[in-house]
Amino acid sequence: MKSLLFKINLSLLLILVASFSFAQTSDDITFEKTTQKFKRVDEGHRLTFTYNFFYSGENDLSIISPKVDCSCTTVILPEGKIKPNSKNTITIKFDTKDKIGYQERAVVIQFISDAMDSRSIDKKLVFKGVVKASKATKEAYKRNKKK
Repeated sequence: MKSLLFKINLSLLLILVASFSFAQTSDDITFEKTTQKFKRVDEGHRLTFTYNFFYSGENDLSIISPKVDCSCTTVILPEGKIKPNSKNTITIKFDTKDKIGYQERAVVIQFISDAMDSRSIDKKLVFKGVVKASKATKEAYKRNKKK
C-alpha cells in the first residue's frame, strides 16, 4: 500500500513539475528599456515613448488591456497575437496638459497565452520627467493665490 501511495505521489509531482516547465516565463519577454526619462518640457506637449521588446517563448501571446495611471496616457499595442521569436513595439503617448512638475507614470502590460491557464506575465513600463507650467497656468495660479 505504501509503495502504491509513493508511486501516485511521485507521478503527481512529475506532472506538476512538467506543467511548470512548459509555461511561459517573464524571461521570455525582454524589453530594451522599461524606464524612459524625458527632459524638461513645456506643459501642453504630447510626448511619445517607444518600448521595443523581443519575445522568445514558444506559444502565441495576447495582451490584456493595459493598466494606466490616468486618462492622459494612451497605449498603442501591437496588432494581433505576439508570435514566438519576434520583435515588437509598444507605444505610449502622454499628454502633459494640466500636468505640472515632476511626473512619473507607470503602465502595466499583461501578457497571456492559452498555455498559461489564465495566468499573466506582468511587465511595468515607466516614463518620467519634469513638465514646466505654461504662462497661462502661472497666471491662473497667481490669480487664485490673490483670492
